[in-house]
Amino acid sequence: GGHGRIDAREVVVCADDFTSRGGHADGSIGAKSTYLDRLSLDLRMPSLRLLDGSSGGGSVAAMVPQQQKSGESTAEESSGAIRAGRPRVTGGGGSFLPGHLGSALYAEQLATVPVVNLLLGSVVGIGAAKAVLGHFSVMVRDVAQLFVAGPPVVSHAMGYEVTKEELGGWHIHCANGAVDNLAESELEAFAMARRFLSYLPASVYEAPPVLAPDPFDPADRRDEALLHIVPRKRTTTFDMRAAIRLLADRDSFFEIGPLWGTDQITGFIRMNGHPLGVIASDSRHINGGALTADGCDKLKRHLDLCDLFHIPVLNLVDNPGFAVGIEHERAATIRKGGEWMIAFAQVRIPLFTVIMRRSFGVAGNNYATPLARSAMRVVWPAADVGGIPPEGGIEAAYKRQLAEAADPAALRAEINARIESARGPIGPLNRFQMEEMIDPRDTRRLVCEWVSVAYRLVRQPASLVSRPQGFRP
Repeated sequence: GGHGRIDAREVVVCADDFTSRGGHADGSIGAKSTYLDRLSLDLRMPSLRLLDGSSGGGSVAAMVPQQQKSGESTAEESSGAIRAGRPRVTGGGGSFLPGHLGSALYAEQLATVPVVNLLLGSVVGIGAAKAVLGHFSVMVRDVAQLFVAGPPVVSHAMGYEVTKEELGGWHIHCANGAVDNLAESELEAFAMARRFLSYLPASVYEAPPVLAPDPFDPADRRDEALLHIVPRKRTTTFDMRAAIRLLADRDSFFEIGPLWGTDQITGFIRMNGHPLGVIASDSRHINGGALTADGCDKLKRHLDLCDLFHIPVLNLVDNPGFAVGIEHERAATIRKGGEWMIAFAQVRIPLFTVIMRRSFGVAGNNYATPLARSAMRVVWPAADVGGIPPEGGIEAAYKRQLAEAADPAALRAEINARIESARGPIGPLNRFQMEEMIDPRDTRRLVCEWVSVAYRLVRQPASLVSRPQGFRP
C-alpha cells in the first residue's frame, strides 16, 4: 500500500496480495490495511482498495502451533512447508479473539473521504465486509467473487457443494446491490474507479471538481430530439438514458448500479463542466418504472452519496408510483419507500426537478416534490400528475356506481372522458401547484444557469462539512 495520483489527485491505495497467505491476518496484514484506511482519513484523501482474498481476515491455519524439526532453521521450515503445500504461519498458534473490525474507523472514513473498492479475485470474510463498506464498488466478470465464507465452509455447514462463481459471482452481487458495477476486465475496473473519483472532491471539506466548459458543447445547446422523446401516447415507454445524455455535457453520463434496482436510474453527469448527481425512473422496466424496494434503496443510497460530497442533483420525474402486488408487499416496498422519502427530506444539496411525464401516488409525488423548502422545478408539456392513475382509479372511486349502472362500459367511458378533458399540467399550473412549464429543448440551458448558483451555495464554508448522520453504505 501507499499513496499516488489519479488524474493529478492524491489517493491512498491498499492492495491485497493473495499470494501471501491468501490475504489472511498473519504477518500483520490486517494492521497494514487498517493503517492505510486511517492514513486516507487523516490526510483527507480518497481511499482505493484492491481486494483479493480475506484482506486481513482470520484463518484456521493461524491457530495451528508452528512445528520445527530438529536441526532445521525457521527459514527452511517455512520454505519446506510451502513446497509441501502447508500454509506458513507465525507465532504460537491457539485460539484468539479477533479485534474489533474497526467499525468506528470505517464510519468516520465513509463520512469523510471517497472510498472505492475493486474486487479483483475471490473476496471473503473481512475482505467481503470491506467490499461493501465504500461509496462505489466494481467486480470483474468471471474473475471476482464475493462471499461471507467460501465453498469449503458452505459445504461443511450446509451440506451441499457449490463453486465460487455459483456462490458469489457477479450475477448475484451486481444484481442485489452488494456491488455497484460490473467490469469486463481489471483495466476496465480501474477506468471505472478513475471515472467515479473524477466527479467527487477529495473529502467532504472540499467542493466537487469543476472542469472548464467545453467550447464545442455550449450551455445553451438545444437538441430537437428532446421535443419528441416523450411519446404522445401515455402508455408508450421511452429511453430515459437517451434523455439524460441529450441534457448532459457530451459523454459525461456515468451510470452507477445499472444491474440492480433496475426500475430506477442513478449516476453522475456534468452540466457546463459541473458535476451533478442524476436520478430518474426507467419506463422501459417491466413495471414501467414503478418504485420497488430495491429501487428505493438505490435512490436513497445515491441521494446520501451526493449529499455527503456536496453534489447537486438533477431529478428527472416520470414515475407511476410504488410497485403494487403481493410480491412488492412481501418485499416491504412501502417501508423502503419511507426510508427513501426521509432521505430526500434530509438532503441539504440544491435540487433541480424536471417533471417530464408521470407523477402519481405517494412515490410519484415525493419524486416531484421532494423538499418542503423551495427548490427549482419545471414541467414539460407531457406532464401527467395526480394522486392515483385514472386508469385504475376509476374502478376504485366509482365502484358502486359502475356496479349499479345499466351500462357500466358507457359510464366508465363518460367518466374517463371528463377526466381526460381536465388532465395535464394546465390545472396544476393555474393553481401554482407547479411553477413553470418549459420547452423541453430549453432544459439544458436552464439547468446550466441554475448549476452556477447551486455551486456558489455548496462552496460556502458552512456547507463544506460532513453530514450529521454520516453515510450508511
